Amino acid sequence: MLVLKKELEPEEILQEAIDTYEIDSFYVAYSGGKDSGIVLNYVAKNFPKQFKGAIFCNTGIATDACVQFVRSVCKKNGYPLFEVKPSDVKRKKDNKYGRKKGEPFSFEDLVLQWGFPHHHIHDKIMGILKHQPMREFIKQKIKSGEKTAIISGVRKKESARRTIKAKEYIFKQEGSFFVSPLFYKSNNWVMKYYIENGLKRSPVYDTLHISGDCLCGCFAEKSELKLLQMFHPEVFNEIKRLEKKLMEEGRAFAKTNKTWGKFERRSQSATENTEAQSQIENFLCNDCFFDKNQGTKDTERFNDEMEEVDIALNELMEAGVIENVKT
Repeated sequence: MLVLKKELEPEEILQEAIDTYEIDSFYVAYSGGKDSGIVLNYVAKNFPKQFKGAIFCNTGIATDACVQFVRSVCKKNGYPLFEVKPSDVKRKKDNKYGRKKGEPFSFEDLVLQWGFPHHHIHDKIMGILKHQPMREFIKQKIKSGEKTAIISGVRKKESARRTIKAKEYIFKQEGSFFVSPLFYKSNNWVMKYYIENGLKRSPVYDTLHISGDCLCGCFAEKSELKLLQMFHPEVFNEIKRLEKKLMEEGRAFAKTNKTWGKFERRSQSATENTEAQSQIENFLCNDCFFDKNQGTKDTERFNDEMEEVDIALNELMEAGVIENVKT
């Protein structure tokens, strides 16, 4: 007889971390996105004894708007905020490309060694920019006597862009525990919680439809660079600076990956190509910030999310939780 595995509630998953693994300190990985914002709110409210604060990975290639949003949310709610960055992690040994033991990691150094990253090495890039800094932070907490876990907003069903590889809601890797209390939760549950608790997400969703904490370019489309130029010029200018520095100081291999995002390898850099576009209409629809020619993945994702909002609002109105807000 087939026995289906029980889909646990967030409270049950977090309590299992406490009871089974003796975790006494929860640090929520917060990116400014919807799911991580829900987890942050949920843990702070329901597990105040274990909640120690939010961890934000300042990747070195984030939008200013996202960074400031994360800081403002934590300040407003009184959440301790711990900002970590790739340079918190130092090389353990020399490598054959001239990098020395003790030197810090950074997005710039990554580009100069390997070029701009693409989707096939996304896991490694995430490791350098986010996971390693988090683990270094947790390592120091463990040394101080805490029994810690990083709490994330990972769910079984998430966008194609951030394909979920985690198979368990609690796992241990390199001495660090990772717990995903929303692991079994549906999009509908997430939207209801988001609305009921009056939560906000990074304003970068209004322009890029992502939180904006990491613009490494692994999955970026052409249109996103134009959007960066228009709405987040500090990131566009940083990419432009790195393109120039890569051609001047980068390794020969790195120069074979000289363009950010899904641009063809051409003599012209990605930012030069973007600046050469004379009409925004080549990239954008007039009514929303989607790539007109890209087709539709972003549009479909946006439409799905809006449909989920409508469903959640209708259910809340029927339950009498909120008044009719439709005009």
